[in-house]
Amino acid sequence: MIKPSLFIIRNIWWLVPIVVVFIFWEHTAPILLMLVFAFLGRVILHPVVRQVEKVTGNHNWSVMLVISLLLVFLIILSGSLFPIIGKQIAALQSSLSMETLAKFQTKLTLVLESILPSFLLNIYNDVMTHLDAAISEIWAMGLSHIKSFIGGAGSLAFALGSAFLSFLIIIVFMVIFLLDGKKFTFAFLHAVPGEHYGTAKGMLDKISLQIQAYIRGQLIAATSVGITSIIGLYILQWITGISIPYTILIGIGAGLFNLIPFVGPIAGMIPALILYLVTDQTMPIHIIYVLLIIMVFAIVQLIDNLVVSPYIMGGSVGLHPILVIILVLLGASVGGILGMLFVIPIAAILKVVLGEFVINLKK
Repeated sequence: MIKPSLFIIRNIWWLVPIVVVFIFWEHTAPILLMLVFAFLGRVILHPVVRQVEKVTGNHNWSVMLVISLLLVFLIILSGSLFPIIGKQIAALQSSLSMETLAKFQTKLTLVLESILPSFLLNIYNDVMTHLDAAISEIWAMGLSHIKSFIGGAGSLAFALGSAFLSFLIIIVFMVIFLLDGKKFTFAFLHAVPGEHYGTAKGMLDKISLQIQAYIRGQLIAATSVGITSIIGLYILQWITGISIPYTILIGIGAGLFNLIPFVGPIAGMIPALILYLVTDQTMPIHIIYVLLIIMVFAIVQLIDNLVVSPYIMGGSVGLHPILVIILVLLGASVGGILGMLFVIPIAAILKVVLGEFVINLKK
């Protein structure tokens, strides 16, 4: 049995930073978030580095070559795609107002008039009249959340002085993770008592493989959903003549929402429907166009579920769907969108840890 004082001395190198992080949480949170982004970058780029290393025969040179190619790719995007996204975000933020709700209600009534019998339409109008104040309050709250989210993303980017400085720090962290990832693992295992070394190493390897497979698969699936959503909406507009503004933003949002199990696919479709209804159209508003928008997102999900996910999600976390739904709801209540995103990887880590404890107890 290791004495408490000896344990503290052996592990002071990571106990002290954890205490400092909690004491100065307000100042350390942006840095921790950058470390998370850097780790995600490491998860994505590590397989590429390994393939390049087979050619170069040198790990350090492979890392530098991959990072250089990444920077060139980002520079190209910064001159082409990023300005478009920035303009669409600014335009969307300025167009969101309480007047948008009135437009949405009017257009939605036109759509429902074409599909509902008169008695149901009267019931709908009565309900909307009684709930008008509540709907306005919910809409105002939603606008506040959206604008604060956009503003929060901007303030996060400038958390350490400027977006460019934050980007450089993330790149530096990513390079360190790629170069010295094994050293961090060895340093952690060195603090584990000898009799538990094998268990800790096996647990760490399982967690690393499972989480990396999950994150990589989710990011690839999100990218696929985002690209196919943008292509599908542009094709729909070209064929029908309807207008769905901020198509690129809608596609990016659909890809990000797709990271959230079960809830994401539906949440990614709703902005497209709302923006279609609140936008002045050259074509008359009709239910058929609403159904076509829904069909586009249904096809996107079909491609993801039948083509993309079966090939890239082989390292699934192995949780029951009912448990996943419960965890997502719990994550939403605790941490909002970030809670919904991170609750599944955290559950996967706990599953591995508990599984190892059970195995050791049986032994």
